[in-house]
Amino acid sequence: MINLTPTLPKETTYNRFYKPKADFSLREKFDGLYLTRQYEKSSQNRRFFEEHPERFLVRASDKHVTGWLTLACMFLGFTGSCLCAIYLPAWLIFYFDEPFEYHFFIAVLIWNLFWLNAFPWTKHVGSDHIIYFDRLTGRVGYTKTFFHQTEKDEFGNASFAWQDIVCTTQYRTTTQYGSQAQLPYIYHVDLEKYPESEVEVVVSEATNSRTYCYLFWEEVCRFMDNTKPLPDVPEYEEVRHLDPVTAAFDKDNGRPKRFWQDMSFEQQSKIEDELTSEAFNFAFDKPQAEITKPWEVWPIDPAMPKPVLDNTYKFKQILIQITCGCPV
Repeated sequence: MINLTPTLPKETTYNRFYKPKADFSLREKFDGLYLTRQYEKSSQNRRFFEEHPERFLVRASDKHVTGWLTLACMFLGFTGSCLCAIYLPAWLIFYFDEPFEYHFFIAVLIWNLFWLNAFPWTKHVGSDHIIYFDRLTGRVGYTKTFFHQTEKDEFGNASFAWQDIVCTTQYRTTTQYGSQAQLPYIYHVDLEKYPESEVEVVVSEATNSRTYCYLFWEEVCRFMDNTKPLPDVPEYEEVRHLDPVTAAFDKDNGRPKRFWQDMSFEQQSKIEDELTSEAFNFAFDKPQAEITKPWEVWPIDPAMPKPVLDNTYKFKQILIQITCGCPV
């Protein structure tokens, strides 16, 4: 149980809701050496909710070892690739007369290709409980077991009214190396009765600022306000027509059918950096206007085109897979 501190308000002030979304259409057309991509699916707990982002905002409710396992394996593979890159020119310059130690190169390659293709199964290691915010019903559900909550939603999961869910921030150690950060904690207002409702959300691995916490909570609060359209951000563009309030707003707003989908991930990331920097200088006291016509604020930059499925793209994907074991 955490120490109770002042809860964050359920209102939005910064009103810059943004998260870049990569276009996976090329990745789905070219697997490279990732031969098991077809098995890369979320667990049953997550799948339905992630397939309906217009209704559900999903976050992990338990610490999951998958991310650490995957990153550790990729880091070891990348380290091995770096050692190979150092050894090859050193051998050519200083040790050319000695036998070439090719066994290490083969071992690194096998390691990377093994973990690359084991990726779909590593996603099922550890706990997979989630908390999901239901925009349609105005409730918050958990896939974990509750001992004192008998009210269930349509999925048979413990469910609470949105107005009974609060968020505070705490200063916590986030890595085994002692990195510390401000983290948001979500829980039921009656924490003593529902201790299972406490959820730690990692929004940044190492930062002393509460800014990321504010941004995360504003995203949740804005999503749960079903009297307003979904924020005009990349992750909702493909499903905006499925939310009646959003569809009606977009029609009146003259929104183009495609905008973010035609923008490169590089430009989207640049916009994210711009907004994050702006947020750190924002006081979060007086609300500013929400951006409702992003196509006028950030026109698509022709100097940052989206990648195409050519030999250059394929070479880069295979190079990443071989050197890092990353599915890309």
